[in-house]
Amino acid sequence: MNRLQKKHIKEYLDENRMSMDEIQQAFLDSFTMNQVSNEEAAALFVSLMRNMLLMPHNAAQLEELDIDPKKLSVDAITELIGVWAKEYIKGMKK
Repeated sequence: MNRLQKKHIKEYLDENRMSMDEIQQAFLDSFTMNQVSNEEAAALFVSLMRNMLLMPHNAAQLEELDIDPKKLSVDAITELIGVWAKEYIKGMKK
């Protein structure tokens, strides 16, 4: 992919970026339509987070902390979710 293509893709993504509320609503709508149970939702969230942690920009952040994202257990992933959720909420209160 050349620079111009990357620029157009970035512009498109920036213009069509969803707010956190819109993303949350999309998840809730999908879960409601598919009657996802609590257990299924929990499994989906851990799986989504694991995939997020493996994305290059997130993996690099973890590797700086000497954490291998490929070796994280379910417990470690859920602990990270809790830590980052609390940090996000702290940032909202400012």
